[in-house]
Amino acid sequence: MGYRDDFYVRENIIGITGRVHDLPSVYFRKGNEYGHITQIHAFHWNWGRTPVLADAGWSITNLCPSSCNCREIVSHEINGDGQVIHRSRTHFKSRDMLTADQQNVCAEAIHRCPFMKTDPYYDLTLSPDKQDEKREQLQHTSTAMWTARHTPLPGGRRGAINYTGEGLANQLLGIAYPHRL
Repeated sequence: MGYRDDFYVRENIIGITGRVHDLPSVYFRKGNEYGHITQIHAFHWNWGRTPVLADAGWSITNLCPSSCNCREIVSHEINGDGQVIHRSRTHFKSRDMLTADQQNVCAEAIHRCPFMKTDPYYDLTLSPDKQDEKREQLQHTSTAMWTARHTPLPGGRRGAINYTGEGLANQLLGIAYPHRL
């Protein structure tokens, strides 16, 4: 059983960010509830399902609203108060822009990523300042671990491989889709 299997279903897919065959992030909505699945990211704690939140005014657009001011033509999630709550790395493609076969590929994210993200941004028990602080710590730790694991050893780089299920899967996805990291 995955996190919110009742919500993260094919029928609730509203679109994607990223290219269809490069493990896109898949966005879901049903009524007032929304969330997304990130399949691959430079930081492992940002992979998986976001907590399902409710907001009747939630929307997603490729235009940078004045409240953001990033001026990038990428996906922006906006809450009912008009604040940008998430900015993607690429632009949003709605479900109706995808062929049936492309929708099938995107729906694989549901089974590929059954668990909730460990990204502190989605830890609603933390204040925004604490979320940023924890995220910086995680980024520093991730960078330090990557450097340590990828330093050539006398016997080669075999020590760089994490043979746990998550580590091996993440490494293989990173090799297969390096431009998504």
